[in-house]
Amino acid sequence: MRIAMTGKKELLQKDVYWKGSLTVEACYLLPLIFLLIWNVLYLALYLYNQSVIVQGSYCTALRTERWIGSQEQRIEEAERKYAAAVEQKIAVGRVDREVIVGTDGVTVRSGLTMEAPGGRFFLSIWRGKQEQRADRWEPVSFLRACRKAENIWQIVQTGMG
Repeated sequence: MRIAMTGKKELLQKDVYWKGSLTVEACYLLPLIFLLIWNVLYLALYLYNQSVIVQGSYCTALRTERWIGSQEQRIEEAERKYAAAVEQKIAVGRVDREVIVGTDGVTVRSGLTMEAPGGRFFLSIWRGKQEQRADRWEPVSFLRACRKAENIWQIVQTGMG
């Protein structure tokens, strides 16, 4: 009987020894898990902002190139279109822009600056730069390209039939 009692006592001592170990491990792991989840969510916001900037910059350049008017009117129109396409859709961060309307086309340069999560504790800033360009639109060359594509399509249809 005494042997059985000793075994029970040792088991109780082992239970007391391991009590609280899960709490200590959780104190180390949970902040790391939360930081990882927070950074993944912030990365998603960063990628969303970058895609908004790329699309908005390109649409601004393309639509401004096809705008008919004086140089000042085209620049004003580009600023208005950029504000509607990019600045109103950005989730977080700061956007710097430069719109260049020239005789050979329109160039839109954009920069995104986002402070990383925990910016007060870790000094890191996420930056991205984009440059989108729309060449000068020439209706005659556009129509020629469309006719070539139409001719190629006709050749493909007759070759398959």
